[in-house]
Amino acid sequence: MTADEKRAGRPAEPGPRTLPSDREAEDGSLRRSLVVIFLARTALNTSHRIIYPFLPSIARGLGISLTAASFLVTSRLVAGLAAPVLGPIAERHRRRRVMETGLVLFVVAGFLLAGSKGFVLAVVAFVLFGLSKVIYDPAVHAYLGDTVPYARRGRAVGIVELSWSSAWLVGVPAVGFLIERFGWRAPWALLGFLGLLGLGLTHFCLPRGRRVGGTEGALRLAALLDSWRGLLRQRQVLILLSIGLLLVIALEVPFIVYGAWLESSFGLSLSALGLASIVVGLAEAAGEFGTTFFTDRLGKRRSVLLGLLGLAASLLLLPWLARLGLAPALGGVVLIMLSFEFGFVSLIPVASEIAPEARATLLSFNVTVFSLGRIVGAALGGWLWQWRGGGIGVHVALGTVCALSASLLVWRGLAEIGD
Repeated sequence: MTADEKRAGRPAEPGPRTLPSDREAEDGSLRRSLVVIFLARTALNTSHRIIYPFLPSIARGLGISLTAASFLVTSRLVAGLAAPVLGPIAERHRRRRVMETGLVLFVVAGFLLAGSKGFVLAVVAFVLFGLSKVIYDPAVHAYLGDTVPYARRGRAVGIVELSWSSAWLVGVPAVGFLIERFGWRAPWALLGFLGLLGLGLTHFCLPRGRRVGGTEGALRLAALLDSWRGLLRQRQVLILLSIGLLLVIALEVPFIVYGAWLESSFGLSLSALGLASIVVGLAEAAGEFGTTFFTDRLGKRRSVLLGLLGLAASLLLLPWLARLGLAPALGGVVLIMLSFEFGFVSLIPVASEIAPEARATLLSFNVTVFSLGRIVGAALGGWLWQWRGGGIGVHVALGTVCALSASLLVWRGLAEIGD
């Protein structure tokens, strides 16, 4: 029964019965799709996660300064802000085709960077990396929204989002090995080949997916602006985007300086910081597994609220835990990352159902909000670190305020959808 039929008091028309064999075939197709998407997204996410630890080697390989190399990261983030313009493409074309387009850009970027001998080509490659992700990710989650019932969507999203922690736990060590043995270009060439593999699997293993709006073709500016206005006039959409922005800022403000804080507070070496990063990756994976197993059972809205409250409590505990020693401090970091990832991933299925008629467009706005949150949080965190001359107390206080504000929006403003 649809929501409109419930409100009108009309019974829903009985749909066709689903035979056990049909259900098994659907489940098998879904499992195959999730595996393909997981593998492709692991490659895409690896290209993003390896930048920070290996940026110095990229700079040396290109013969540029580290400051100039940091512009490469900025160019990728700026490309991410194009998501609201590119996202509606997935409403005009079938989801699989849009996913394939993102993977094509990823493959071109990988091979371009692997063969790059100058700064300009490297910038083009990084812009393409940014564009590939903002095209691919919203199309993936829109595809899951189309094909997975809302009652089971948290599990599907959690499985797909495990690619983020997998890129850190598997991709980063593998890239370090490749750079050490074969040079800084080798990982980018390999990622290009993995992108080709993901492209082939996507084309041959995934159903075409549905197209929502109108006929296929170019999206006119007037139609694009109309879709934006239609979304941004909805109260639930504005609440969702505000929650996402506050959630990301709550983590990014303290997390941007957590390495410097651990180093200055406990005198950690670079190798010890590397081990701490592995702990962070495991905490992310735990949060994503938590979404896979618990979000559908608890309810999406309740899970987001639980993640936000856990994040606020963990942030408040961190300075106190740090006084007890390094191990408790790392435990606090683990709690922060686990809570954040659980709330963050649980928010995605909510976003996929608030405006089903413009699913990909709203998810693209969500991507932009997350990018803005990272930019704002990183800038604030760095400025606070310089202003306070070290120490993380102000960072966790600001993060806690943001997390609690987002919690209030979830509790008082975000409607239950279908749990």
